[in-house]
Amino acid sequence: MISGNGALNIGALFTEVFGISSPIYLPWGRELKDYEPGDYRGVTFVDESQAEAYSWMGTPVIGTFTLDGCEKYKTYKSNGSPATVNLASFLIPYATVVSFSRPMNVSKTKVLGTYGTVKEIYGLDDWNIMIQGFCIEDRKRQGYRTVAEQVNALCKFRKVTEAIGVTGSIFNDKEIYAILIEELNFNPVQGNSSVMPFTIRAISDTLENLRL
Repeated sequence: MISGNGALNIGALFTEVFGISSPIYLPWGRELKDYEPGDYRGVTFVDESQAEAYSWMGTPVIGTFTLDGCEKYKTYKSNGSPATVNLASFLIPYATVVSFSRPMNVSKTKVLGTYGTVKEIYGLDDWNIMIQGFCIEDRKRQGYRTVAEQVNALCKFRKVTEAIGVTGSIFNDKEIYAILIEELNFNPVQGNSSVMPFTIRAISDTLENLRL
């Protein structure tokens, strides 16, 4: 959110667009200036040794991840015939949060004359993954620097009709190395063209189903 003083309040956008409370606040937009944050209490600082990358403001970032590129991802042409597409790796914008849930596959049988049910556990289901973030112009990225380029990259990955490799500790620590995108949404913010909110709904997949 760009306010009258040039501030970019991503935290407010997370609340407005996704209903997520976030303390993220970039006080001077894209201009690097000296800034005194004031007396904030109860704030925990992350050791820079844990940083996986650095933002355009020079601040450490953790939880970054990349949609892996591939020379022959499966897709379809406009006439419905099978095709392949060559995609470069895409670093997801830093202003992104990811939530994970993984249900258990359980079969329940009701039993007369007693309480509850008999449960037969068959195994774990796929991870359900919700990725919510903002495409924001970032001139320090290696590629996909503008909002339009980032949106275009996400649209290209959405056309892939097989599992997509994913690299990043936030996924790999959960033994997730590939995801299948089920839904991609863009939710423009009225009166603000400098950011583009996006939501990706995906499920985990296995490397055996991933075409390299």
